Amino acid sequence: MTYRYCYLLALLLAPYFSQGQQIRPLGSEPAHAAVGAVGAANRVTALPLPFFDDFARQPEGRPDAQRWEPAGGALVNNRYPRRPISRNVATLDGLDALGRPRGAIGRVGDADSLTSQPIDLKGLQPTDNVYLSFFWQAGTRRGRPEASGTRPIALYVEFKSENGRWNEVWRLDSPADTTNFRFKALPINQTAYLHGNFQFRIRTSGYLYNARDAWSVDYVRLDRNRSATDSTFRDIATSRALPSALRRYTAMPVHQFNVNPARELASRTATTANNLDAGPAPTPITWLGLLDVLPDNTTSRFLRGNASLDAGARQYPIVGDPSAATVPVTPAPKQLRQRLILITNETDPRTLANDTASRRTDLSDYFAYDDGTAEASLSLAPASTGPPSYYALRFDLNQPDQVRALRLYPVLATAGGRTLTAAIWDSAATRTNGILGPAAQPKATKTFTVPLTLPAGQPYVEVVFDAPVKVSGSFFAGYGQAPTPQFVEVGYDLNNASPPNYLFSGLPGALAPFNPATNYSPAGALMLRPLMGGGVVTSAPAADVAARYRLAPNPTPDGRVRVPGPYRRATVLDALGRVVWEQPAAEAGRPELQLPLAAGLYFVRLQLPNGQVLTQRLAVGGQ
Repeated sequence: MTYRYCYLLALLLAPYFSQGQQIRPLGSEPAHAAVGAVGAANRVTALPLPFFDDFARQPEGRPDAQRWEPAGGALVNNRYPRRPISRNVATLDGLDALGRPRGAIGRVGDADSLTSQPIDLKGLQPTDNVYLSFFWQAGTRRGRPEASGTRPIALYVEFKSENGRWNEVWRLDSPADTTNFRFKALPINQTAYLHGNFQFRIRTSGYLYNARDAWSVDYVRLDRNRSATDSTFRDIATSRALPSALRRYTAMPVHQFNVNPARELASRTATTANNLDAGPAPTPITWLGLLDVLPDNTTSRFLRGNASLDAGARQYPIVGDPSAATVPVTPAPKQLRQRLILITNETDPRTLANDTASRRTDLSDYFAYDDGTAEASLSLAPASTGPPSYYALRFDLNQPDQVRALRLYPVLATAGGRTLTAAIWDSAATRTNGILGPAAQPKATKTFTVPLTLPAGQPYVEVVFDAPVKVSGSFFAGYGQAPTPQFVEVGYDLNNASPPNYLFSGLPGALAPFNPATNYSPAGALMLRPLMGGGVVTSAPAADVAARYRLAPNPTPDGRVRVPGPYRRATVLDALGRVVWEQPAAEAGRPELQLPLAAGLYFVRLQLPNGQVLTQRLAVGGQ
């Protein structure tokens, strides 16, 4: 990329953010690649009434093809909205069905759409009072869409007539207030729409380069015998996503957790409940809070409560204390799964899924403040000359440890092909203005080039240091870049946050606390994860040890792989660092692993006889 082009790029970006503003809308979203329930291709008849979807019955990804056309670019998630009506919404984020930009910088036009599968309205009359309703929100946790002005930044609803034409029946330009979801109902009272293959479409227009102009919809209903004010339903739903089960982190090494489990478990978790019932009497409900330890499959109850929820109540807090649960102090990696469950005596299968909110937290071999998904991006300020600039993120240890590698979440549209430097710092000897920062110089660095592409399901780049880096107390992990006029973006999680004054940025020897408020964005978490050793550092260079334990064959077509050296135990993690297989005790140390894994990229972690932990990449299925 030439300097002239990069300069032009900076000029084009000016309407979106000033050069000092470093937190931006996301330019790519891997979650689009995940597909929920499928099967529409085999449908030979249109859907009957009633039509309903609150998006809680499917995992994150594309809308369920049983009810929606899958290619419009909408993303089912519970990460982008604020104060949703029920768990999960459909966000029209402006990115295409693969999570990529739809157009060049500065371009505005038609963006995402959420299109229903055909619905049978044949035989109905205008007097049957058929209405389509939904709740909508402009913007995301990052902020509202750009004000419309003369540009078409708007939300539209269109109906498909019997002759196959799409007709606009409602339009909303970008509003200023985006705090709550708002209700809209539209009559389907023209005979041209009352046919056997009716479809409706909710679509957006806006900027096409990133997710700046995003909208979300929730609780979509289409049925007869309704009115324009019919916003109620016999349903009480969970809403807000749960926080981490840990007090300080979203994930941490199990050996660090085991030093002081009582300190590490969170003292508060919460979701919210919305009562969509018309009332008028309040609805009595009960709720449970459970903490499951996986793969042990042990469960502890940490909460039981009840209340009478007023009709129409919104965002009623359901709060519990996970630290009251029991977690076994064992060395094996594990997951903590929180569940907050509403007991409402509902019988409608369409709404049962939204009665439970859950979240998994890893106790593995890495620290994290993020949940593995980005809602925005963070970049170092571009410059054409000068020294490298860095981000450094603080981590606090329960016992001395060693950093083997860093995982970093690059936004490939701007970071792919760029050369960065991973770094580890000790903490400074003294505090500045009461804040503990990194030492003036890093104690270890590793320069690497961000790949142009990553395997499916692997959003992180792993950078392995030449030798494990000893750390104790508090340390800082981060990355830097040489001067470049191009923005080099890394994922930024808006649903979780590192503690205040834990993220630093700036030039070497002069790193200062990074304040999201000055960058017009809520607090969040830089998506950077140090992988810890948990063992004794040996004198053998890491490259030599890795070479002696090179797995073969790699790729493996069937999950069978040989380990050419002695080891104590093997564990396999997926591309997000989650444990997906643990070697049974009876097979510990065997020279051949038989891994029942789907095709993809994994990390095989070997505990060596001297206590060192070695991680090797492994492709399964010829990846």
